[in-house]
Amino acid sequence: MTIEPDQLLQLLWTVARSRGYTCQRTGPDTVEVDGRRSFTLVPSHLRRLVATYPPHQWPTVVADHLDTIAVTIEADRDDPLDYTDFAVMRHLVRTRLYGTVPIGVNGVRRIIAPGLIQRVVIDRIHSATHVTYDMLAWWPIGEWELFDLAESNVRTDGGVHIEHDSFDGVPMAEELAPIALLTGPEYLTAHTRWLGDHPVTGPRGAVLTIPSKESIYAYPVTGIEVVKAITVLARLAALHTEDPWPINQSVYWWRNGHLGLAATTRRTDTTVVITPADAFYRHTAHLDHEPDDCR
Repeated sequence: MTIEPDQLLQLLWTVARSRGYTCQRTGPDTVEVDGRRSFTLVPSHLRRLVATYPPHQWPTVVADHLDTIAVTIEADRDDPLDYTDFAVMRHLVRTRLYGTVPIGVNGVRRIIAPGLIQRVVIDRIHSATHVTYDMLAWWPIGEWELFDLAESNVRTDGGVHIEHDSFDGVPMAEELAPIALLTGPEYLTAHTRWLGDHPVTGPRGAVLTIPSKESIYAYPVTGIEVVKAITVLARLAALHTEDPWPINQSVYWWRNGHLGLAATTRRTDTTVVITPADAFYRHTAHLDHEPDDCR
């Protein structure tokens, strides 16, 4: 259920006051929270988070969000990390995928596919700190080796849950084999880098969508039915438009360890408009004749 912006601000003010904070709106999407600790809060992020819960839980969700920020600030004060100590940092670095919305200009990042950026972060339990090139300059490791290390740490964490579902309520889904939904760990999106390690790919890889950091939908590529699968994946992604931590609504093709764009999508008031990528469109014409070469 969606919560209106003014309704959220009123709830935020009430919950913050009960915890000894005062709030002041300082921009279109920024609120300064002052009390024992002072910090900046982005209402649009909180609104997406709150909307995933039933209304009776909204006050608790807002309170937990404020408390998590406060705990993180206190942890930084009481036990600050020495970001120059790579012996410690090497065990904390993780990685995930983001959309192309800017998140600072100095963060260590690389483009994985159109609309997808991979970044390295330091896991702080209650939060994640983006690794910058200034931090990397202190460490005895190169940029590409850092990505390898972060990916290795995420793989070691494991924890991916895979559920196959027919999604009968989604048009055309009943014409396909069940679609895989991957959920679970905090750094779930990084698992698209080694999707073939999970039982969700076919002989020619898989098409997938990553609508938010908490969910991946995947369908094995076995033949020309992948065209229908892309339509269904796009419709599933559209259901996550209001989710917290969005990534994008595009559909990708994982094949032989690489991600490529399969289709872009655009949601209108009445439908989801799907535009296949030229390269993928050309491949579909030969899918029933290609050798099974995915590894």
